[in-house]
Amino acid sequence: MEQTVGVELHIFKGYRDRLCRIVFSLIFISLVYSFFSHTLITQLQQPVLKFPATDPTYLIFHLLHLPEMISGHPPVASCFDAMMFLSCLCCLIYPRRRFWVFLFFFLYLFYFIIFNSYGLHHTHSKVAVLLLPIPFMMGNDEGFLLLWRGLRYYTCYIYATAFLWKLFRGSWLFPEQGMLIIKKNVTASVYFDPQSILSRIYSWIFQHPAIPDLLFKTGFVLEGFFIIGFFTRRMDKYLFVLSVLLPLGFLLVADALFFELAFLAVTFYGWEQLVRKDSPVLKTRGQ
Repeated sequence: MEQTVGVELHIFKGYRDRLCRIVFSLIFISLVYSFFSHTLITQLQQPVLKFPATDPTYLIFHLLHLPEMISGHPPVASCFDAMMFLSCLCCLIYPRRRFWVFLFFFLYLFYFIIFNSYGLHHTHSKVAVLLLPIPFMMGNDEGFLLLWRGLRYYTCYIYATAFLWKLFRGSWLFPEQGMLIIKKNVTASVYFDPQSILSRIYSWIFQHPAIPDLLFKTGFVLEGFFIIGFFTRRMDKYLFVLSVLLPLGFLLVADALFFELAFLAVTFYGWEQLVRKDSPVLKTRGQ
């Protein structure tokens, strides 16, 4: 048994490094998107509106004036953003140097809180970028596997609870729920830019209420499939596809770009099956 586990972990090391590079490549894309969407710390430029909510972590940060200390001083904010990019790149280059993973995590934690505290930026999709580095903080591969599997269950939890929320509220029984969601989120875009391609598509959808109802109910059912993930990993390849497609659906129906949420799809990829395939001992044991 110990020999089998040792073989599995030895082979997994190569996949862990590859997985680390994939994760931080996705995170780097998110940082580049933040730059072009003008939401890095240096680009927030002394926001006047704060939204600390009721989360104790947010309140502690603001009581200590940490967001103001960083965003309120341009040189500090510039160094902060530069270090966030640099630490992400170092995680790509040196996947086993846990110092860079820890540094990136704490920098991004500060960024996450500052980003969500100011103006109308409050969003939960960036939590994927915050959580994905955590397994790579572990010095041993046993701990890494445990936390990586935990992230998989957390992804199932996100979509399963969204399904249960709609189920028990009864919104799935309301035939106009899909239309209400679309109107609430895209009406302003259609009004201010009526000639755009998307505005014309939405205007057409407004005239066919059965379509948003079908889209809403389809998304509702697909979210429910993630409950299966709590009991078996045999459906992971389908959950992988769904965890990529659902954020795209949110963009279409609710005009909400949650693309970082799609990064969690990597937790459903069959890395452990690849390890077993490359291990003669585990391959024999699995037969």
